[in-house]
Amino acid sequence: MTVRFIPCDAVIGAEVEGVSLRQLPDETTIEAVEDGLEHYGVLIFRDQHITPAEQVAWSRVLGPLALTQRVSARLPYLPEIFVVGNTIDPPVTFSPKTEQDDLEWHADHIHHEVTARASMLVAKVTPSRGGDTLFACMYAAYDHLSPEQQAQVDGLRVIHSVSGLRAYLRGQGHEGTANQPYEKPDIVVERPLVRHHPRSDRKGLYFGSHVTIGVVGWHEDQARRFIRDLTAHACQPAFQYRHRWLVGDAVLWDNRRVLHAGTVYDLEHETRLIHRTTFQETEPF
Repeated sequence: MTVRFIPCDAVIGAEVEGVSLRQLPDETTIEAVEDGLEHYGVLIFRDQHITPAEQVAWSRVLGPLALTQRVSARLPYLPEIFVVGNTIDPPVTFSPKTEQDDLEWHADHIHHEVTARASMLVAKVTPSRGGDTLFACMYAAYDHLSPEQQAQVDGLRVIHSVSGLRAYLRGQGHEGTANQPYEKPDIVVERPLVRHHPRSDRKGLYFGSHVTIGVVGWHEDQARRFIRDLTAHACQPAFQYRHRWLVGDAVLWDNRRVLHAGTVYDLEHETRLIHRTTFQETEPF
């Protein structure tokens, strides 16, 4: 069956027809998915009621997978699955405490030595209200900067650390999640703020609203204000796609050109369970 993309009513995102995650993709399907991933940023596969083993098997065909450094959040019998949600203690959540609080925008593994080129979430249990995931297009964010702003960000290097994420989680009352140890020691990494996508060479912003903790050569307060203002620009509603989860949804996104953020839901009384596979970066950056 031919792979078909149906664009969402947003600057990014497309639903995919002609692909079953129960079947390992052939070379033609892989190339179509990779092209669609770069072009649309976010791909939605509906009604994919698959097992964790099927998710891992399909994901492996696209490239090497990375394990979460939170060992306690790995599925015990299949460590390539990162268990996201509140079915484990402490829960894995990056969502705000209330609808008025800041979101935690990021690209997966941006603070690791090796980043994640893409990620896939498959919904197992969804809350009756909330728990949506927002995606923001960093091509659009860069393109809509003024020439002077583009010249500025082109020359900046920024600093990423899980300490910024931990501080955000503590501020939202997720103490247990914030204090979870990683398999490797927390590190600080420095990367360009603007990256070229290896498939298209298009420029996009590459940072996180909280995990990016500084700008090389800048005072801490100046850098914090800059990241706050950049987030407001880059993640504005005009550049977003909102995914409202249904059980069986599989969403694959390109971390090289998309930021994402979880929205609030009732962790005390609702259940949210989503399985993530994470595709390790394969291109020099």
